[in-house]
Amino acid sequence: MTYLKETSPQEDTGDCIYSYTTGTLMMNLKRSGLVDVDILAEQMDGLRHKQIEAGIFSFDTFTCNGSDALTTVATELGEASRECSVWSTNLYLGLNRHPKVIESVVDAVRHFGTGCGTSAVSGGMNILHRKIENKISEWLGKEATMLFPTGYTANMGTLAALCAKDDHIIIDDESHASIRDGIKLSSARKWISFAHNSVEDLKSKLELARENCRGKVVVVVESAYSMSGDICPLADIVKLKESFDFLLFVDEAHSFGIYGDGGRGLCYHEGVTDKVDFITSTFSKATASLGGFVAMSRRYSSYFQWSANAYAFQACFTPSDAAAVLASLEIIETNPEVISVLHQKKDYMRGRLKKSGFDLRNSETPIIPIYINDTKKLLNICFELYKRGIFSVPVSYPMVPENDGRIRFIVNARHTYEQIDDTVDTLAQLAKKYDLF
Repeated sequence: MTYLKETSPQEDTGDCIYSYTTGTLMMNLKRSGLVDVDILAEQMDGLRHKQIEAGIFSFDTFTCNGSDALTTVATELGEASRECSVWSTNLYLGLNRHPKVIESVVDAVRHFGTGCGTSAVSGGMNILHRKIENKISEWLGKEATMLFPTGYTANMGTLAALCAKDDHIIIDDESHASIRDGIKLSSARKWISFAHNSVEDLKSKLELARENCRGKVVVVVESAYSMSGDICPLADIVKLKESFDFLLFVDEAHSFGIYGDGGRGLCYHEGVTDKVDFITSTFSKATASLGGFVAMSRRYSSYFQWSANAYAFQACFTPSDAAAVLASLEIIETNPEVISVLHQKKDYMRGRLKKSGFDLRNSETPIIPIYINDTKKLLNICFELYKRGIFSVPVSYPMVPENDGRIRFIVNARHTYEQIDDTVDTLAQLAKKYDLF
C-alpha cells in the first residue's frame, strides 16, 4: 500500500516529498482513518528516505566533536561532514566547554566512578546530589528540592503524582510535551488549555473551574516558551491567586540560569517565588549537564518521594552530571558577566534580524524563531543553510501547530558576532530567494 506518490524532487504536487515532514505525514494519515502502526511506520520511513535522497532531511544529523557554537556536523545525506555554526541547542551559556566544568567532571569520575546504579530511594544518591538540592532550595527560597534524572521526568513525574481524579488542570496552550504527558499519566479526568499567555482566557477558565471542580485546581505554565521564545506574564497570573484558589506550577527550563539575580530564573526576577507552589527546571540547558528538579514545600517532597514513579524507579543522574551542575551554578552565581554576554549577543542578533525585515512576533529570549509556514520552503532553507555552514533544524507539527513551521536560532554565549552576522546575512539572502516577505 503506497500513500506517497512517486514524484521527483522538482515536482510540486500535494503529495510531493516537499509537502510533509514525517510528523505532518503521520497527522494526515491518522486523520484519514489510518491507525495501523505498521503501515504508519512504513509510510513515515518511506518519506524519510525519499527526503534523504533529495537532500532535504535534517533530523538524522550528529556532531563529530560534541555540541558547541561551532562544530563539525555530519548527516545521513551521503555528503562529507562540514564545520557549522550551530543554532539548535539550548546550551545558553556555553558552559559545557568551560574549563572549570570539565575539570570538575573529570575529578568526579575519578572520585565517584561513573553511574549511580539505582534510584534515589534505593541508595543511588551521593553527596553531590544533596549539595545540588540544598543549593536550589537556597537559591529559590523553597523548603525542599527533589532531583530527577531529566527535566522531562521532573515535569512528568511530579504532575502525574500531583493531579488527582477530581482535580481540574489548566495548562498554557504551548505547554511542553513533558507537562502534557505528566497530566495524561495522572488520575485527573479534567484538563483544559488556555490561549497562550492570555491572562484573560486563564481567568475565564478559572471561573469555570470554580463552578465545576470538586478537587483542587492546578495551573501549569512555563516562564519562557521553547518554541516561540516569549515570556509568561507571571506576575499577572500570580495576581489571580488573590481571587482564585489554585496551585501554580511553573517550568523554568528556558529561564533558569539566564534570568534573575544570579540566574535564579524569571519567578525570582518577578519576585513571585513565594507565590509559586512548584518550580521545575532542567540541568541540560544553562547548566550544561543532565537532570531536572522540582522545588516546593517540604510536605510535597515527602509525598512525591513515594508517589512519583519517575523519581522512585529511575536511576539518579551520574556523579559527573552532578559535578557539572555544581560547577555551572558556581560560575553563574559568581560571574554574572556570562549571563550579560548572552543577552548582549541575543539583543544584537534580534536587532539585526528585525532590521532585515524578519517578524519575530513576541519572542524576546535567546530563542529566536524564523517563521516559515510553507513546508517546502522550510525544508529547502534548512538544507541551504547547512550547505553554507549554518545548522539548525526545521520545527513543524507536532512540535508546533500545523501550518506554523519555523526554524529556531538559539543564541549561545559562545557564538561570535561574526557568526551572528553571517547567519543573519545568509537568512536575508534566502528570505529574498524564497520570497518569505
